[in-house]
Amino acid sequence: MIYWSAGAAAIAGVLALLCFRWSGAAGIIGLAGTVISVIIGAAGLCISPPAGVSLMFMLPTLLLAPAAAFHSRAYIKGHGNPGVYWGFFNLTVATMLALPLINDFVPFLIVWELMGVFSFVLVMFNYKSESLKRVAWIYMLACEAGGLLLMLFYALSLKGGASKELIFIIGMAGFGLKAGFPLLHLWLPEAHPAAPAPVSAIMSGAMINLGLFGMLKFVCPVASAWVGWSFLVPGCIGSLCGIIFAFAQDDLKRLLAYSSIENIGIISMALGCAWLGGRSGNQMMMIFGVLGAFMHLVNHALLKGTLFLGAGQVFCSSGTLSIDKMGGMMKKVPVTGSCFTAAAVGLSGLPPFNGFVGELMIYMAAFSGICSGVWELRIAGIAAALCLSLTGACAVVAFAKAVGGVFLGEPRRIGETAKESPWMYLPMIVLMIIAVLLVFAAPLLAPLMLKVLDVPCYNGSVAVAEKTLWFLALFSALFYILCAVILFLRRKVLVRGNDNLAGPTWDCGYAKPTSRMEYTGSALVQCLADLFNGFLQTRRKIEKPQGLFPVKASFDWKAPDGSERFFWAPVFRLIARISDGVHKFQSGYLHMYVLIMTAALIAMIVWAIVS
Repeated sequence: MIYWSAGAAAIAGVLALLCFRWSGAAGIIGLAGTVISVIIGAAGLCISPPAGVSLMFMLPTLLLAPAAAFHSRAYIKGHGNPGVYWGFFNLTVATMLALPLINDFVPFLIVWELMGVFSFVLVMFNYKSESLKRVAWIYMLACEAGGLLLMLFYALSLKGGASKELIFIIGMAGFGLKAGFPLLHLWLPEAHPAAPAPVSAIMSGAMINLGLFGMLKFVCPVASAWVGWSFLVPGCIGSLCGIIFAFAQDDLKRLLAYSSIENIGIISMALGCAWLGGRSGNQMMMIFGVLGAFMHLVNHALLKGTLFLGAGQVFCSSGTLSIDKMGGMMKKVPVTGSCFTAAAVGLSGLPPFNGFVGELMIYMAAFSGICSGVWELRIAGIAAALCLSLTGACAVVAFAKAVGGVFLGEPRRIGETAKESPWMYLPMIVLMIIAVLLVFAAPLLAPLMLKVLDVPCYNGSVAVAEKTLWFLALFSALFYILCAVILFLRRKVLVRGNDNLAGPTWDCGYAKPTSRMEYTGSALVQCLADLFNGFLQTRRKIEKPQGLFPVKASFDWKAPDGSERFFWAPVFRLIARISDGVHKFQSGYLHMYVLIMTAALIAMIVWAIVS
């Protein structure tokens, strides 16, 4: 039935493509195909769940695909051909559902490449934009580079002569391109802002996770001694760097894309702790690491999916994703703003939302390593705890900027006539309800998760994890009850008898305050951006006010990706210089070509004789 789930999505995709001239029929087929596919897949998981990690990596797709499909009904109106969109949307979902079920590497690689091609079409859906063509080209290069590395990984694995370490590094790099590991993440903050918001939701919440799945399924068995630190170190670097670059962004979806790099880093960090704990015999570190990794995997899918869908509603309402140009959107799109705020709080790792549950498990894994008598585990635990705490603090700043700059304050000119669509906000409500319910279901799901993942553990270790999760569930329940009581008292008691609560805003001495006087998102995080400016290397453009009655003043700053400036740009410049040097041999003279061929032939003969 699970295979039929992927097949149903693929059939719906093909039918939608055939109906590209009839947008209404394509929309019905596309939406129905996604929903039917997910229902079949969910039934298959209940009847005969796949073994190992496959189940955990299918869940994000099953959760996000229908939400993104319903959101797409309203989002893509006037944005291109619905037949093309729904066709490739369903084909992408089909490949994402099929990948965790494939055990052989060659079929896996074929479906992996198809997923890259189908999602490439979705990224460049609004192909008329010149900037979008560059972004789509970068995404395709990243997909093909990853595919070539995985082909090399498979070829070296079959040959048997290469060292296991080299094969392991190549495999991690190939899958790391999709997961967004440090230095390999360049496509991610480019593609997500360009793609339609529902596509960004499934790519960020479900697709990039499949890079981690490929590592666990095919690469980790090659050199198991390397696995722990190979997950922990990139996880620590990616989580910190991702969130630092996130709060320096003005584009809302670009901020969310860097946050995805951060969260993949957190999951990777937890997997590293689990692997190191298991290898050293530390049961608590292994169990908490596994629970933290896979709980955060599902939590990130739900919360980041909600955030990207919210960004889609904001874009359709205001026509922009610039945080500094928006404000007061909560008054225009209150349901979207409330869901976005709740998801932002959860993804910041704050209680009582599900993001806090996953991150607490990772903290427990780190503390278990610190309290052990093994120096390797102590170092790993200290690194994980420090990076996770710093990442959480920066995440609060980043999402305070996003929520405050977009939804709070007075409305600016952009978004004054904004309206929200039920097709867009209802999927967000459903995702947030599931996210809240997971807080209370976590104590029951944890033992099942360990059983599905076939984690070797003792009953005492599992009991500690369950007890911690029950305590969190109780704390969350009390918190929600307290909030409900406060809201009830505010509405029924504090407001009673006050007929006129409206009044002027405190104006700081100004006769007529306007939205131009309120803080922008960039102003909110400016002090922290200055603190990290040695790392961010921001580019600023300031036009200072002139005279007693200035007419114009502006401040603009950007934080280009560090890996592009400091690593990839020098690498590509070196390649360009080498190419220019090689180009000189293309003189167009036949004698020169004959001479080069003769020299090459002599060199090969000499090599054959010597070897």
